[in-house]
Amino acid sequence: CCHFSIRKYTAIVSSEQRQSYEDDFNAEYGEYQTLLAKVENISKTFRELDEHRKLVTPGSTAYQVKKDNTVK
Repeated sequence: CCHFSIRKYTAIVSSEQRQSYEDDFNAEYGEYQTLLAKVENISKTFRELDEHRKLVTPGSTAYQVKKDNTVK
C-alpha cells in the first residue's frame, strides 16, 4: 500500500539538488493528495456520526440501533 521513507534534506546548494528535491516532491504529491482526501472523507463520516449520536437518547431503541450499526 504505502511506503514512507525518511530522508534528511540539507540546504540547497545547487540547481541539481533543487531539481532533485522538486522531483521527489512531485513524485509523492499525488499520493499525499489521495491520502488527504481519504482522511477528510473519514473525518466527515465521524462528524456526521457524532451529530446523529447527539440526536438520540442514550438507552433508547434508536440509540441501540445506531450503536449497533456504527459498530458493524
